[in-house]
Amino acid sequence: MKIFCIAALLSVAAVQPGLAGAFTPKTYIKAVLDASLEMRREEQLLEQAKNNYLSAVLDAALPSITAGMSTTLYDNSGSWRLRNGEVNTTLNASLNLYDSASSPVKKMKRAKLSYESSELSFLIAKQGEAVKALNRFYELYASQKRVGTAKVNLASREQQYTDTNEQYQSGTRSKIEVTQSEGDKLQSELALAQAEFAAQKALMAFNELINVEPEVQQEVDLGSQTVNVPLPFPKEDLARALQNNFSLRQQRTALEKTRLDTRSETLANLPELSVDAFWQRSKLGLPGAFGGAGASPRYGMTASLNFPFGFFGVQNYLGVKTQATVRTAAELQLQNSIRALKTSVLSAQKDIELQVKSQKLLEFQVKAQKDAMENLQSEYAQGGAEFLQLDSAQTKLLDSSNNQINAVNDLDIALANYMTLLGEKIWE
Repeated sequence: MKIFCIAALLSVAAVQPGLAGAFTPKTYIKAVLDASLEMRREEQLLEQAKNNYLSAVLDAALPSITAGMSTTLYDNSGSWRLRNGEVNTTLNASLNLYDSASSPVKKMKRAKLSYESSELSFLIAKQGEAVKALNRFYELYASQKRVGTAKVNLASREQQYTDTNEQYQSGTRSKIEVTQSEGDKLQSELALAQAEFAAQKALMAFNELINVEPEVQQEVDLGSQTVNVPLPFPKEDLARALQNNFSLRQQRTALEKTRLDTRSETLANLPELSVDAFWQRSKLGLPGAFGGAGASPRYGMTASLNFPFGFFGVQNYLGVKTQATVRTAAELQLQNSIRALKTSVLSAQKDIELQVKSQKLLEFQVKAQKDAMENLQSEYAQGGAEFLQLDSAQTKLLDSSNNQINAVNDLDIALANYMTLLGEKIWE
Protein backbone atom coordinates (compact mmCIF):
# COMPACT_ATOMS: atom_id res chain seq x y z
CA MET A 1 0.00 0.00 0.00
CA LYS A 2 1.46 3.34 -1.02
CA ILE A 3 0.55 6.92 -0.24
CA PHE A 4 -0.38 8.90 -3.31
CA CYS A 5 -2.73 11.39 -1.67
CA ILE A 6 -1.09 14.58 -2.81
CA ALA A 7 -0.32 12.98 -6.16
CA ALA A 8 -4.05 12.44 -6.59
CA LEU A 9 -4.61 16.07 -5.67
CA LEU A 10 -1.99 17.31 -8.12
CA SER A 11 -3.36 15.14 -10.92
CA VAL A 12 -6.85 16.68 -10.76
CA ALA A 13 -7.26 18.21 -14.20
CA ALA A 14 -11.01 18.62 -14.28
CA VAL A 15 -12.30 22.02 -13.25
CA GLN A 16 -15.74 23.28 -12.53
CA PRO A 17 -17.84 24.98 -15.25
CA GLY A 18 -16.68 28.52 -15.83
CA LEU A 19 -13.15 27.77 -14.55
CA ALA A 20 -11.65 26.49 -17.79
CA GLY A 21 -8.72 28.87 -17.46
CA ALA A 22 -8.16 28.30 -13.76
CA PHE A 23 -4.87 27.06 -12.37
CA THR A 24 -4.81 23.72 -10.60
CA PRO A 25 -1.91 22.79 -8.30
CA LYS A 26 -0.41 20.65 -11.06
CA THR A 27 -0.62 23.26 -13.81
CA TYR A 28 0.66 26.01 -11.53
CA ILE A 29 3.70 23.96 -10.45
CA LYS A 30 4.52 23.34 -14.12
CA ALA A 31 4.20 27.04 -14.92
CA VAL A 32 6.43 27.97 -11.98
CA LEU A 33 9.13 25.46 -12.95
CA ASP A 34 9.05 26.68 -16.56
CA ALA A 35 9.47 30.31 -15.45
CA SER A 36 11.92 29.70 -12.60
CA LEU A 37 15.26 31.46 -12.93
CA GLU A 38 16.54 29.29 -10.08
CA MET A 39 15.83 26.14 -12.11
CA ARG A 40 17.56 27.59 -15.15
CA ARG A 41 20.62 28.24 -12.98
CA GLU A 42 20.44 24.69 -11.59
CA GLU A 43 20.21 23.30 -15.12
CA GLN A 44 23.40 25.15 -16.03
CA LEU A 45 25.15 23.79 -12.94
CA LEU A 46 23.99 20.26 -13.80
CA GLU A 47 25.24 20.64 -17.37
CA GLN A 48 28.57 21.87 -15.99
CA ALA A 49 28.77 18.84 -13.66
CA LYS A 50 27.97 16.53 -16.58
CA ASN A 51 30.77 18.02 -18.68
CA ASN A 52 33.19 17.74 -15.74
CA TYR A 53 32.21 14.09 -15.34
CA LEU A 54 32.76 13.29 -19.03
CA SER A 55 36.07 15.16 -18.98
CA ALA A 56 37.23 13.26 -15.89
CA VAL A 57 36.26 9.94 -17.47
CA LEU A 58 38.14 10.76 -20.65
CA ASP A 59 41.18 11.93 -18.70
CA ALA A 60 41.26 8.68 -16.74
CA ALA A 61 40.45 6.31 -19.60
CA LEU A 62 42.35 7.82 -22.54
CA PRO A 63 46.05 8.54 -22.95
CA SER A 64 47.40 12.04 -22.55
CA ILE A 65 48.94 13.28 -25.82
CA THR A 66 51.37 16.19 -26.16
CA ALA A 67 53.27 17.56 -29.14
CA GLY A 68 56.17 19.98 -29.02
CA MET A 69 58.84 21.76 -31.02
CA SER A 70 62.07 23.27 -29.67
CA THR A 71 65.28 24.80 -31.04
CA THR A 72 68.15 27.05 -30.04
CA LEU A 73 67.72 30.51 -31.48
CA TYR A 74 70.90 32.01 -30.02
CA ASP A 75 73.96 30.63 -28.22
CA ASN A 76 77.50 31.68 -27.30
CA SER A 77 78.58 31.55 -30.95
CA GLY A 78 76.90 34.91 -31.18
CA SER A 79 74.62 34.08 -34.12
CA TRP A 80 70.88 33.98 -34.59
CA ARG A 81 69.63 31.04 -36.61
CA LEU A 82 66.65 28.83 -37.40
CA ARG A 83 67.82 26.03 -39.67
CA ASN A 84 66.38 22.72 -40.75
CA GLY A 85 67.73 19.85 -38.69
CA GLU A 86 68.15 21.96 -35.58
CA VAL A 87 64.46 21.95 -34.61
CA ASN A 88 63.51 19.06 -32.39
CA THR A 89 59.88 17.91 -32.78
CA THR A 90 58.30 15.35 -30.45
CA LEU A 91 54.98 13.57 -30.00
CA ASN A 92 54.26 11.87 -26.67
CA ALA A 93 51.42 9.72 -25.40
CA SER A 94 51.15 8.40 -21.86
CA LEU A 95 48.52 6.48 -19.89
CA ASN A 96 48.47 5.68 -16.23
CA LEU A 97 47.63 1.99 -15.83
CA TYR A 98 47.80 1.74 -12.07
CA ASP A 99 48.36 3.96 -9.09
CA SER A 100 48.05 2.60 -5.59
CA ALA A 101 46.91 6.00 -4.28
CA SER A 102 44.60 7.11 -7.08
CA SER A 103 44.02 4.69 -9.95
CA PRO A 104 42.10 5.60 -13.13
CA VAL A 105 39.15 3.52 -11.91
CA LYS A 106 39.01 5.52 -8.68
CA LYS A 107 39.17 8.78 -10.61
CA MET A 108 36.24 7.72 -12.81
CA LYS A 109 34.24 6.56 -9.80
CA ARG A 110 34.89 9.83 -8.00
CA ALA A 111 33.79 11.79 -11.08
CA LYS A 112 30.62 9.69 -11.27
CA LEU A 113 29.84 10.33 -7.61
CA SER A 114 30.31 14.07 -8.14
CA TYR A 115 27.88 13.99 -11.05
CA GLU A 116 25.32 11.94 -9.06
CA SER A 117 25.56 14.48 -6.25
CA SER A 118 24.89 17.29 -8.74
CA GLU A 119 21.86 15.42 -10.09
CA LEU A 120 20.48 15.12 -6.57
CA SER A 121 21.15 18.81 -5.94
CA PHE A 122 19.09 19.54 -9.05
CA LEU A 123 16.23 17.34 -7.82
CA ILE A 124 16.35 18.94 -4.36
CA ALA A 125 16.15 22.40 -5.92
CA LYS A 126 13.26 21.33 -8.16
CA GLN A 127 11.45 19.83 -5.21
CA GLY A 128 11.94 23.05 -3.26
CA GLU A 129 10.55 25.15 -6.12
CA ALA A 130 7.52 22.84 -6.39
CA VAL A 131 6.79 23.12 -2.66
CA LYS A 132 7.17 26.90 -2.86
CA ALA A 133 4.72 26.94 -5.78
CA LEU A 134 2.21 24.90 -3.78
CA ASN A 135 2.46 27.33 -0.88
CA ARG A 136 1.83 30.30 -3.18
CA PHE A 137 -1.09 28.45 -4.81
CA TYR A 138 -2.79 27.75 -1.49
CA GLU A 139 -2.11 31.25 -0.18
CA LEU A 140 -4.07 32.66 -3.14
CA TYR A 141 -6.74 29.96 -2.90
CA ALA A 142 -7.25 30.60 0.82
CA SER A 143 -7.26 34.38 0.49
CA GLN A 144 -9.87 34.26 -2.27
CA LYS A 145 -12.00 31.90 -0.19
CA ARG A 146 -11.73 34.24 2.80
CA VAL A 147 -12.97 37.11 0.65
CA GLY A 148 -16.05 35.05 -0.18
CA THR A 149 -16.57 34.19 3.49
CA ALA A 150 -16.17 37.85 4.47
CA LYS A 151 -18.77 38.89 1.88
CA VAL A 152 -21.25 36.34 3.21
CA ASN A 153 -20.59 37.53 6.75
CA LEU A 154 -21.05 41.17 5.74
CA ALA A 155 -24.33 40.37 4.01
CA SER A 156 -25.50 38.64 7.18
CA ARG A 157 -24.46 41.60 9.37
CA GLU A 158 -26.21 44.05 7.03
CA GLN A 159 -29.39 42.00 7.17
CA GLN A 160 -29.10 41.86 10.96
CA TYR A 161 -28.66 45.63 11.11
CA THR A 162 -31.69 46.15 8.87
CA ASP A 163 -33.84 43.84 10.98
CA THR A 164 -32.62 45.39 14.23
CA ASN A 165 -33.32 48.92 13.01
CA GLU A 166 -36.80 48.00 11.80
CA GLN A 167 -37.62 46.30 15.09
CA TYR A 168 -36.26 49.28 16.99
CA GLN A 169 -38.68 51.48 15.10
CA SER A 170 -41.49 49.16 16.15
CA GLY A 171 -40.28 49.18 19.74
CA THR A 172 -39.16 45.53 20.03
CA ARG A 173 -35.40 46.23 20.00
CA SER A 174 -33.32 48.64 22.06
CA LYS A 175 -31.12 51.49 20.86
CA ILE A 176 -28.09 49.64 22.28
CA GLU A 177 -28.81 46.67 20.04
CA VAL A 178 -29.03 48.97 17.02
CA THR A 179 -25.68 50.51 17.91
CA GLN A 180 -24.07 47.11 18.46
CA SER A 181 -25.48 45.83 15.17
CA GLU A 182 -24.15 48.86 13.31
CA GLY A 183 -20.73 48.35 14.90
CA ASP A 184 -20.74 44.70 13.83
CA LYS A 185 -21.62 45.75 10.28
CA LEU A 186 -18.76 48.27 10.18
CA GLN A 187 -16.39 45.67 11.60
CA SER A 188 -17.46 43.24 8.87
CA GLU A 189 -16.82 45.90 6.22
CA LEU A 190 -13.31 46.34 7.59
CA ALA A 191 -12.80 42.56 7.67
CA LEU A 192 -13.83 42.35 4.01
CA ALA A 193 -11.41 45.14 3.08
CA GLN A 194 -8.61 43.35 4.95
CA ALA A 195 -9.45 40.05 3.21
CA GLU A 196 -9.42 41.75 -0.21
CA PHE A 197 -6.08 43.40 0.58
CA ALA A 198 -4.62 40.03 1.63
CA ALA A 199 -5.96 38.49 -1.59
CA GLN A 200 -4.24 41.18 -3.66
CA LYS A 201 -0.93 40.53 -1.92
CA ALA A 202 -1.33 36.78 -2.46
CA LEU A 203 -2.14 37.43 -6.13
CA MET A 204 1.05 39.45 -6.61
CA ALA A 205 3.13 36.70 -4.96
CA PHE A 206 1.34 34.13 -7.13
CA ASN A 207 2.09 36.02 -10.35
CA GLU A 208 5.70 36.64 -9.37
CA LEU A 209 6.62 32.95 -9.66
CA ILE A 210 5.18 32.63 -13.17
CA ASN A 211 6.64 35.95 -14.39
CA VAL A 212 3.28 37.64 -14.91
CA GLU A 213 2.41 41.27 -14.17
CA PRO A 214 1.38 41.60 -10.49
CA GLU A 215 -2.13 42.94 -11.14
CA VAL A 216 -3.22 40.21 -13.59
CA GLN A 217 -6.22 38.42 -12.07
CA GLN A 218 -5.95 34.65 -11.64
CA GLU A 219 -8.40 31.90 -10.82
CA VAL A 220 -7.37 28.84 -8.84
CA ASP A 221 -9.32 25.64 -8.44
CA LEU A 222 -8.78 22.39 -6.56
CA GLY A 223 -11.29 20.54 -8.70
CA SER A 224 -14.23 18.53 -7.46
CA GLN A 225 -12.27 15.47 -6.35
CA THR A 226 -11.94 15.01 -2.60
CA VAL A 227 -8.53 13.92 -1.38
CA ASN A 228 -8.72 10.73 0.65
CA VAL A 229 -5.93 10.03 3.11
CA PRO A 230 -5.79 6.31 3.93
CA LEU A 231 -4.96 5.90 7.59
CA PRO A 232 -2.99 4.53 9.28
CA PHE A 233 0.04 5.18 7.12
CA PRO A 234 1.77 2.11 5.67
CA LYS A 235 4.78 0.92 7.65
CA GLU A 236 6.69 0.74 4.37
CA ASP A 237 6.71 4.55 4.17
CA LEU A 238 9.57 4.83 6.64
CA ALA A 239 11.70 2.40 4.63
CA ARG A 240 10.86 4.32 1.44
CA ALA A 241 11.96 7.56 3.04
CA LEU A 242 15.27 6.09 4.23
CA GLN A 243 15.94 4.74 0.75
CA ASN A 244 14.62 7.51 -1.52
CA ASN A 245 14.89 10.81 0.36
CA PHE A 246 16.90 13.12 -1.90
CA SER A 247 18.94 14.77 0.84
CA LEU A 248 19.79 11.44 2.47
CA ARG A 249 20.79 9.98 -0.89
CA GLN A 250 23.05 12.96 -1.47
CA GLN A 251 24.66 12.46 1.94
CA ARG A 252 25.29 8.79 1.15
CA THR A 253 26.90 9.83 -2.13
CA ALA A 254 29.00 12.41 -0.29
CA LEU A 255 30.05 9.78 2.25
CA GLU A 256 31.12 7.36 -0.47
CA LYS A 257 33.08 10.16 -2.11
CA THR A 258 34.67 11.02 1.24
CA ARG A 259 35.69 7.40 1.71
CA LEU A 260 37.34 7.37 -1.70
CA ASP A 261 39.14 10.62 -1.00
CA THR A 262 40.30 9.62 2.47
CA ARG A 263 41.50 6.26 1.17
CA SER A 264 43.48 7.98 -1.56
CA GLU A 265 44.92 10.49 0.92
CA THR A 266 45.83 7.67 3.29
CA LEU A 267 47.53 5.66 0.56
CA ALA A 268 49.39 8.80 -0.53
CA ASN A 269 51.12 8.74 2.88
CA LEU A 270 52.28 5.15 2.27
CA PRO A 271 54.71 3.79 -0.33
CA GLU A 272 53.09 4.53 -3.67
CA LEU A 273 53.38 2.24 -6.71
CA SER A 274 52.59 3.67 -10.14
CA VAL A 275 52.62 1.92 -13.54
CA ASP A 276 52.44 3.93 -16.78
CA ALA A 277 52.49 3.11 -20.49
CA PHE A 278 54.18 5.51 -22.90
CA TRP A 279 54.75 6.09 -26.62
CA GLN A 280 57.18 8.69 -27.93
CA ARG A 281 58.43 9.81 -31.30
CA SER A 282 60.92 12.57 -32.08
CA LYS A 283 62.00 14.28 -35.30
CA LEU A 284 58.57 13.93 -36.81
CA GLY A 285 59.67 15.27 -40.19
CA LEU A 286 56.48 17.20 -40.76
CA PRO A 287 56.08 18.41 -44.40
CA GLY A 288 57.17 22.01 -44.77
CA ALA A 289 58.50 22.16 -41.19
CA PHE A 290 61.88 21.82 -39.56
CA GLY A 291 62.95 18.66 -37.88
CA GLY A 292 64.51 16.40 -40.43
CA ALA A 293 63.61 12.78 -41.03
CA GLY A 294 61.48 10.96 -38.49
CA ALA A 295 63.01 8.64 -35.93
CA SER A 296 61.65 5.29 -34.87
CA PRO A 297 59.08 5.60 -32.05
CA ARG A 298 59.85 4.48 -28.53
CA TYR A 299 57.22 2.78 -26.42
CA GLY A 300 57.05 0.76 -23.27
CA MET A 301 55.95 0.70 -19.64
CA THR A 302 57.45 2.30 -16.60
CA ALA A 303 57.01 1.56 -12.93
CA SER A 304 57.87 3.75 -9.99
CA LEU A 305 57.80 3.26 -6.25
CA ASN A 306 57.87 6.30 -4.01
CA PHE A 307 58.43 6.34 -0.25
CA PRO A 308 57.02 9.54 1.32
CA PHE A 309 58.58 9.52 4.77
CA GLY A 310 58.33 13.19 5.74
CA PHE A 311 60.21 13.76 8.99
CA PHE A 312 60.79 10.18 10.19
CA GLY A 313 57.19 9.34 9.18
CA VAL A 314 55.58 11.67 11.73
CA GLN A 315 53.65 13.67 9.14
CA ASN A 316 52.57 10.48 7.39
CA TYR A 317 51.25 8.99 10.61
CA LEU A 318 49.35 12.16 11.45
CA GLY A 319 47.99 12.35 7.90
CA VAL A 320 46.61 8.80 8.12
CA LYS A 321 45.01 9.55 11.50
CA THR A 322 43.48 12.75 10.13
CA GLN A 323 41.86 10.95 7.22
CA ALA A 324 40.44 8.34 9.57
CA THR A 325 38.78 11.06 11.65
CA VAL A 326 37.40 12.75 8.52
CA ARG A 327 35.78 9.49 7.40
CA THR A 328 34.38 8.77 10.87
CA ALA A 329 32.92 12.28 11.15
CA ALA A 330 31.13 11.85 7.80
CA GLU A 331 29.72 8.48 8.87
CA LEU A 332 28.44 9.93 12.15
CA GLN A 333 26.81 12.80 10.28
CA LEU A 334 24.94 10.34 8.05
CA GLN A 335 23.76 8.34 11.07
CA ASN A 336 22.49 11.54 12.66
CA SER A 337 20.60 12.44 9.48
CA ILE A 338 18.99 8.99 9.40
CA ARG A 339 17.80 9.45 12.98
CA ALA A 340 16.42 12.90 12.19
CA LEU A 341 14.63 11.64 9.06
CA LYS A 342 12.94 8.82 11.00
CA THR A 343 11.65 11.33 13.53
CA SER A 344 10.50 13.72 10.78
CA VAL A 345 8.56 10.99 8.94
CA LEU A 346 6.83 9.67 12.05
CA SER A 347 6.08 13.18 13.32
CA ALA A 348 4.65 14.16 9.93
CA GLN A 349 2.38 11.10 10.03
CA LYS A 350 1.01 12.09 13.44
CA ASP A 351 0.50 15.70 12.32
CA ILE A 352 -1.40 14.59 9.20
CA GLU A 353 -3.56 12.17 11.20
CA LEU A 354 -4.49 15.01 13.55
CA GLN A 355 -5.19 17.37 10.64
CA VAL A 356 -7.49 14.81 9.00
CA LYS A 357 -9.51 14.53 12.21
CA SER A 358 -9.54 18.30 12.62
CA GLN A 359 -10.75 18.78 9.05
CA LYS A 360 -13.65 16.36 9.58
CA LEU A 361 -14.62 18.14 12.80
CA LEU A 362 -14.51 21.56 11.15
CA GLU A 363 -16.62 20.31 8.25
CA PHE A 364 -19.24 19.15 10.75
CA GLN A 365 -19.05 22.40 12.74
CA VAL A 366 -19.49 24.62 9.68
CA LYS A 367 -22.54 22.66 8.56
CA ALA A 368 -24.08 22.69 12.04
CA GLN A 369 -23.40 26.39 12.57
CA LYS A 370 -24.85 27.29 9.16
CA ASP A 371 -28.07 25.51 10.08
CA ALA A 372 -28.14 27.14 13.52
CA MET A 373 -27.54 30.62 12.12
CA GLU A 374 -30.23 30.25 9.47
CA ASN A 375 -32.72 29.28 12.15
CA LEU A 376 -31.63 32.17 14.40
CA GLN A 377 -31.83 34.65 11.51
CA SER A 378 -35.36 33.55 10.79
CA GLU A 379 -36.33 33.83 14.45
CA TYR A 380 -34.51 37.16 14.83
CA ALA A 381 -36.32 38.67 11.84
CA GLN A 382 -39.59 37.80 13.58
CA GLY A 383 -38.37 39.30 16.85
CA GLY A 384 -37.89 35.98 18.64
CA ALA A 385 -34.13 35.28 19.02
CA GLU A 386 -31.88 37.44 21.14
CA PHE A 387 -29.33 39.78 19.55
CA LEU A 388 -26.42 38.16 21.37
CA GLN A 389 -27.46 34.69 20.19
CA LEU A 390 -27.39 35.71 16.55
CA ASP A 391 -24.19 37.71 16.99
CA SER A 392 -22.45 34.73 18.59
CA ALA A 393 -23.68 32.37 15.85
CA GLN A 394 -22.41 34.68 13.11
CA THR A 395 -18.99 34.99 14.77
CA LYS A 396 -18.70 31.24 15.26
CA LEU A 397 -19.66 30.55 11.64
CA LEU A 398 -17.10 33.07 10.35
CA ASP A 399 -14.32 31.62 12.50
CA SER A 400 -15.19 28.02 11.63
CA SER A 401 -15.36 28.81 7.90
CA ASN A 402 -11.94 30.44 7.95
CA ASN A 403 -10.53 27.61 10.05
CA GLN A 404 -11.91 25.12 7.54
CA ILE A 405 -10.17 26.96 4.71
CA ASN A 406 -6.90 26.91 6.67
CA ALA A 407 -7.35 23.21 7.42
CA VAL A 408 -7.64 22.35 3.72
CA ASN A 409 -4.46 24.31 2.98
CA ASP A 410 -2.53 22.89 5.93
CA LEU A 411 -3.43 19.30 5.10
CA ASP A 412 -2.51 19.54 1.43
CA ILE A 413 0.78 21.30 2.17
CA ALA A 414 1.53 18.73 4.89
CA LEU A 415 0.93 15.92 2.38
CA ALA A 416 3.30 17.61 -0.10
CA ASN A 417 5.99 17.95 2.58
CA TYR A 418 5.42 14.31 3.52
CA MET A 419 5.98 13.25 -0.07
CA THR A 420 9.18 15.30 -0.02
CA LEU A 421 10.39 13.25 2.95
CA LEU A 422 9.59 10.07 1.01
CA GLY A 423 11.64 11.25 -1.96
CA GLU A 424 8.65 11.58 -4.29
CA LYS A 425 8.70 13.96 -7.25
CA ILE A 426 5.74 16.15 -6.34
CA TRP A 427 5.93 18.04 -9.62
CA GLU A 428 4.95 14.97 -11.65
